[in-house]
Amino acid sequence: MPTGLRTGVDPYAVLGVDHAASGDEIASAFRARAKALHPDSGPAGDTTEQFSELVAAYDVLSNHRTRREYDRSSAFVARPTPAHSADISPTGSNRDGGRLRLSGRRWTRRTAWIALVAGAVCSVLGVLASVVTWNLHETDARRHARYDPVSATRVGNGEIMFVTNDGRVVRTGEPTLHGEGNGLGRSVKVRYDPANPQHVIVDGNTIGRDITLAIVAIKLLVGGLVFVVLGARRLRTRAPTDAR
Repeated sequence: MPTGLRTGVDPYAVLGVDHAASGDEIASAFRARAKALHPDSGPAGDTTEQFSELVAAYDVLSNHRTRREYDRSSAFVARPTPAHSADISPTGSNRDGGRLRLSGRRWTRRTAWIALVAGAVCSVLGVLASVVTWNLHETDARRHARYDPVSATRVGNGEIMFVTNDGRVVRTGEPTLHGEGNGLGRSVKVRYDPANPQHVIVDGNTIGRDITLAIVAIKLLVGGLVFVVLGARRLRTRAPTDAR
């Protein structure tokens, strides 16, 4: 139990509110009950213990953190009442008591700011990933156009041997290609730099790498924009901010 509330006591029942009640509804219910149970109000019988329990219940539910802890500890699954169900939009989100709900969770203003900032960061990373992917593709394309293709022979110890177009015999280390294998067998297709035949690259494409990077960039962009929109929508609402 997150506070001094007695074990087994349901703070929602003490206040007489639904588990999906908003902060305003909880505060209103507390004021009404407190007025009736306060020891100074002079009701019949001793209500001191009931008033103390009411205060303890309100302490739990008026604090976002302790309310969440209580809900988790009691394994409560919120079920919207018919009045709330009518507000559910086709996208699965609704507003209840001035708060935006998404997938059954309440979005506070702090959550909205986190979503907005995280979405903006993801969007920037998506743009950067797109730029990197395009630059890598263009760099590889220019280099392939400048280098001469040739079929080399594997001679062991990770080396290859080939003859250049002008008749020079070159022996150098076998190149590797990120994202693609060099294949098996005794021969391997490579491209060499005419100005420096020792500098060779694999004569292959980078489609696999480029597609993978493009997918990552798209996911970052789309996911970032979704969170930016959700966060901005929440901040535009006139819902009250959690007091604590």
